Amino acid sequence: MDDLISEFLTETGESLDVIDSELVRFENNPEDRAILDNIFRLLHTIKGTCGFLGLPRLEAVAHAGETLLGKFRDGELSVSPPMVTLVLQAIDQIKVVLESLENSGVEPAGDDAELIGRLEDAAMGRLPEQAAEEVQQEPENWDADLGRELRPGEVSLADLEAAFNSAAPEVDVPAVPTAEAAPAEAAPVEAAPVEHLGVGDFDPDLGRELRPGEVSAAELEAAFASAEPEVSVAPTAELISKDMSREEALQTAMAELKGSDEHVMGEGGVKVMATVRVGVDVLEALMTTVSELVLTRNQLMQTVRGLEDDDLKGPLQRLSAVTGELQDGVMKTRMQPIGDAWRKLPRIIRDVSTDLGKKIELVMDGNDTELDRQVLELIKDPLTHMVRNSADHGLEMPADRVKAGKSEKGTIKLSAYHEGGHIIIAISDDGMGLNTKRIGEKALEKGLTTHEELERMTDQQIHRFIFAPGFSTAEKVTNLSGRGVGMDVVRTNIEQIGGVIDVTSTAGKGSNFSIKIPLTLAIVSALIIGCDEQRFAIPQLAVRELVRVGAGSDHTVENLNGARVMRLRDRLMPLVDLHDVLGVGEAYNGASDETGFVVVLDAGGRNVGLVVDNVLDTEEIVVKPLSDSLRGVHAYSGATILGDGSVIMILDPNGLAGEIVTAMDDEATIDAGASKAAEMANTQRLLLVRAGGSEPKAVPLALVTRLEEFEPQAIESTNGRLVVQYRGRLMPIVPIGSEIRTVEGQRQPVLVFAENHTSIGLAVDEIVDVVEERVDLQMSSDKPGVIGSAIIKGKATDVVDIAWYLDQSRAGNIQRRSSNRRRRILLVDADAFARRMIAPLLAAAGYDVTPTGGMHEVHAIAEAGEKFDAMVGDPSALSRIRQEGLWPNLPTLAVTDWPEDTQAEGLTAVLPRSDRGALIAALDSVSQEEKVA
Repeated sequence: MDDLISEFLTETGESLDVIDSELVRFENNPEDRAILDNIFRLLHTIKGTCGFLGLPRLEAVAHAGETLLGKFRDGELSVSPPMVTLVLQAIDQIKVVLESLENSGVEPAGDDAELIGRLEDAAMGRLPEQAAEEVQQEPENWDADLGRELRPGEVSLADLEAAFNSAAPEVDVPAVPTAEAAPAEAAPVEAAPVEHLGVGDFDPDLGRELRPGEVSAAELEAAFASAEPEVSVAPTAELISKDMSREEALQTAMAELKGSDEHVMGEGGVKVMATVRVGVDVLEALMTTVSELVLTRNQLMQTVRGLEDDDLKGPLQRLSAVTGELQDGVMKTRMQPIGDAWRKLPRIIRDVSTDLGKKIELVMDGNDTELDRQVLELIKDPLTHMVRNSADHGLEMPADRVKAGKSEKGTIKLSAYHEGGHIIIAISDDGMGLNTKRIGEKALEKGLTTHEELERMTDQQIHRFIFAPGFSTAEKVTNLSGRGVGMDVVRTNIEQIGGVIDVTSTAGKGSNFSIKIPLTLAIVSALIIGCDEQRFAIPQLAVRELVRVGAGSDHTVENLNGARVMRLRDRLMPLVDLHDVLGVGEAYNGASDETGFVVVLDAGGRNVGLVVDNVLDTEEIVVKPLSDSLRGVHAYSGATILGDGSVIMILDPNGLAGEIVTAMDDEATIDAGASKAAEMANTQRLLLVRAGGSEPKAVPLALVTRLEEFEPQAIESTNGRLVVQYRGRLMPIVPIGSEIRTVEGQRQPVLVFAENHTSIGLAVDEIVDVVEERVDLQMSSDKPGVIGSAIIKGKATDVVDIAWYLDQSRAGNIQRRSSNRRRRILLVDADAFARRMIAPLLAAAGYDVTPTGGMHEVHAIAEAGEKFDAMVGDPSALSRIRQEGLWPNLPTLAVTDWPEDTQAEGLTAVLPRSDRGALIAALDSVSQEEKVA
């Protein structure tokens, strides 16, 4: 039974979390019968299981809550916030009892009569305050209701009570020895004579409902009839059979808690489990074993690099591939959707909005985005705190929102999506935004900055003070805020798992918090760097770019106010030298004949340069925790073992950033006219490949859905076209170059592109790197499949025209977008490269795209009377079109690299340039409205 109790606790806890969030949904959608049925089913199963396990206290509370839900389901009661609050209180009480049961192993003593009474009153249609009023209004004299004299044969209640009181005391009757023995005779009982009560002569006018404490004649007769005990002996086999039936019923109830979707029908109609519950300790042990296997793989690969034995390279490459697949498989078992961490947030928002008197809507996007369960557990508390902060500090009271021209109901939005090897989580609201002036005053008051430094800071830099320890702008301390132990703890927790957090805010518009965290904490990709003949690892998640300084480089190290900086794209970036941090060797002096490297790190949303001697390699490393003696050293976050068996330290970018001189912490702007948006306008993430020759080629990474590798024999030819079986469908393969060059023993790299629910593969010889560069097309090209040439990483590189290859693959493709008319899209962007990147994406999705480069072209198109279904492009260009009144009713979808910094006023949506799926989904959504300008 202990195993059953343990399983019951686990399943019930999960069910209660679902009930919590579903009740909030049901309160907002009381007409949705499916939600109510799901809640009722879960609570009914919990009640039934409690009965089987002999947990009467839990059963009583669950039964009372189920009764109230049943009234909702039968339409006898209307759903109201007080009623839902009562059910939520019952759920909370069940959680309290479960926690005690888990700690002690037994159900705690006591009862919940007060809560159950309120639930029962509510089920009768009376709210708690109404029930209390009825109790206070009891009539003082029950006889007054009779309203007449007693008739012959009737007695008063007082006489009846006196007759019972004067009756002789009860006599104990000895127990019957056997079932066959004759019953013992009861001793005669004498009582004072009582006149005939004349029950059949009661006034028919008395017909009324029973009062509290009264029972009906039928109930009284049944009670007396059941008072005589019946003695029977059941056969042993029957008792065993009943016990087995009870056990089977209990297992059935536990299966219901787990959900019917976990069962599938096996052979012969037998129901079998499709999933298995595995303990977390088993997964942790498996992950540790795989981590050691990765280390061994790295050591073998390091050893083979120094050998010339080709016979070993093939098997080792296969071993490396299998190890990677095993690592991915184990990682998937640890992955959980982030929606599990968000499940409690709707209930929290409901409680907070009730306490504060605000109207709040919680929108969650990307619930199915998966990340490691260890990371998930560590971010639950920070996310909860930030959502509470948005509700308390961010959103205004309803009256204030109306005055500001907003709707009464404020919105808090959570979104999550994958980007590279990490997860981006955004928490935004449409409230008042951060009070920049108040934050600055508080920072001065706490001595965090000076008046001179504050004058030089941008609003965003001032906003970052909210992450300082003990910082709070709340006027008074409440149960939600004001204690000064908030955002600094959030930042600390995020940084402890290797993540970064940043904030952007606009007065009167709202705030946006962006969190960037790794997918997993066990195995990470790292950059191996050298300093004074020692090696160190830096998580690639924190590396933005690498810059060479000194001889032969355009970048130099300068000194400003006693601090070292580097000029990077018209901005001064603060530097920290690893030699100074570790106290080893001589720091880089910036001499023109000396070469060094600067690793540009993302430290809490800021660019920080780390000066090192050299950059050695990239490698997947297994993170080992620090010993207790090194936990106070902020420069390190862990240790790892390299392929050659060396133990090296893992550097903590946030700890290194703390070594920078405070005076240079503001990244002073050299060119006041330069802005972040202008700086990054032409920056693109590119995938560098080799295909059809040794020259590098660049593919916009935003267009690539997946990177895959296939065995050469998996690529087949049909009807003169190359195809491969991919996810149950035939995917056409188009080579870059004249043909696919396969190498025996090596898998074929393929870039996968999505096109209208189908996939298309672009075969390359080698995937080289992923870079982020400012793409300036130096030369256009008439060569098929090439947009033009640009200088990328110091080399002339052809930029691949994906649209041309998609057209090649579409020949003979059966599936097409079913539409009588191809919807027309006006694409407006001054950047030619951006147009060439987005246009093929939209065309592949079945849209008719008209690209334009500037307002003069837009005016010419408007004068020609052209009609479109939607506009896509640069936010500034779309806003100007809106201001000039061109195509006023047309949906406008802005795409930008910095959606969180873009004002959405007058635009239908602002989308990240890299999120292709979001752009197509938004276009499909607005195009359904059949609006043509």
